[in-house]
Amino acid sequence: MTLKNFLTILILIMALPCYAKETIDKFGYINIDWWKNYNDELLVEHLQTLYNNNHDLKIAALKAKQAEENVRLAGANQLPQVGFDGTFSRVFRGPRTQFGNTVIPRYIQNEIFLPLNASYEIDIWGQNYLNRKSAKKQKEIIDQQERAAYIYLTSSFAANYYNLIKTDELKKTLEKIIGLQTDIVSMTERKYNAGLASINEVLEEKQALVNFEKELNKLNENKKVLSDEINVLLGLNTDKEIEHASYETVSSPEAPDSISTVVVQYRPDLISAESYIKKVGLDVRVARREFLPKFILFGNIGFNAYNWNRIFAGETFLANAGIAPTWDIFSGGAKLARYRINKYEYKKAVEEYEKTILTSIQEVNDALIESKTTRANLAKANEEFDIEKEKHLLSEKQFNIGDSSKLDEMKSEVNLYLIKQRNIAAKIDNVISTISLYNAVGGIDYTQTEALNL
Repeated sequence: MTLKNFLTILILIMALPCYAKETIDKFGYINIDWWKNYNDELLVEHLQTLYNNNHDLKIAALKAKQAEENVRLAGANQLPQVGFDGTFSRVFRGPRTQFGNTVIPRYIQNEIFLPLNASYEIDIWGQNYLNRKSAKKQKEIIDQQERAAYIYLTSSFAANYYNLIKTDELKKTLEKIIGLQTDIVSMTERKYNAGLASINEVLEEKQALVNFEKELNKLNENKKVLSDEINVLLGLNTDKEIEHASYETVSSPEAPDSISTVVVQYRPDLISAESYIKKVGLDVRVARREFLPKFILFGNIGFNAYNWNRIFAGETFLANAGIAPTWDIFSGGAKLARYRINKYEYKKAVEEYEKTILTSIQEVNDALIESKTTRANLAKANEEFDIEKEKHLLSEKQFNIGDSSKLDEMKSEVNLYLIKQRNIAAKIDNVISTISLYNAVGGIDYTQTEALNL
């Protein structure tokens, strides 16, 4: 094996861990394992489409790539700069050029200068090094913003997805209610014509039917809005409704009764705020070093000739090197102003960080309370629905034995469906509260907090 092949293999082996880390990080953004807790394959498939097509996620990824290039750009200042700065000129001297007692007559000649110029700033004070560290911190902030975009957009999609399921189920129930209420209106009108009901009863039943129809129109509107929002999130140019699971199969992970506030350390906004403090701290140190002198190594090597046919002759070779100290002694207070700006920015970053901690704890607590409330409401809604089912069974038995009319039995069924609507809303609200909690804790699996040493 040649030395070249050996070095190539060695470089590839060293690069493998970096590639693996990037893959793990990207998977951490997606966190498909969490969404599998909802036992909905369609949801997971739609999320995969969102990861591939969503324009906001693509923009966030491009910003991350820009941040990588900014790190490389900052690193370039730590390296020597080499460039070519050649000139070709035609010189026309006047009729009399005098140097002391020596007089040079009029002449015309070419001047050809072909040098390679090199310069390197000696980073004595570590200013360029600090600039690169600052760029790396900025990249960390952008990475967390990309992660935040994944968490927010997936949570938004999932919430819309389950709201769409809720809307469809409410529509089905409401259409049954409208069908029953239409029959109730018809039967009440017949009773009125027979002199067994007042006109007020007829009008009340008609008014109830109108209200149910208005509610159905509102549900149709909500469904269209949800479908449009979902298609935008999926990056689909269509007005078709996406396929979703049935209401009966909906399930969600069990939310805990309590979560340690330490969990906020995983939130991308808190990590970003912490990285921003470090970045601005580096910027303050850079601004402080602006007051110090700089030292630049320079040199060039090339050819300086007066005729093309002699351009590479030995006597035309030119080379020089040196060091140039530079120091802006007075700049009108610009350096001091930049230093103070960065210093105030650092203080502001500390305040933002402390505010973010408080806000994060508040959002986690609010989401946890919402989860507890929706879980309790779902239990009560189930209890209420069970009671209403028993009442309806009694109404059916009364009708079967002739103790009540068909009209009473139909009104009882309408009430049953109305209670069922509350039950549907409570169940989906409980599912969405688990998504809100996932968003609040920074996109981690809060059902496994013990494994995270929380």
